[in-house]
Amino acid sequence: MPNLKRKQIYLDEESDLALKMLAFATKISEAEHIRRAVRRYIAKMQASAGNDDPLKELIGLCDSPDGPTDAAIHHDRYLYGKKALS
Repeated sequence: MPNLKRKQIYLDEESDLALKMLAFATKISEAEHIRRAVRRYIAKMQASAGNDDPLKELIGLCDSPDGPTDAAIHHDRYLYGKKALS
């Protein structure tokens, strides 16, 4: 079993009852259901946060023969409109 950290959470009565029934029906502890749900939530949030990554704008930038040849040096200018730090 991995190194687990104890956390306290508050659930409304409806969620608490649903979690108890799910744990009973699946023979998986309430805590394990919560851990799984947290892992899925974190993965979803990280995936959606990755959609705003300006570095993704660089993908394919230099594939065109007319594209810049200095993107590795001046990436800040292409991404943010800023001059790169010297």
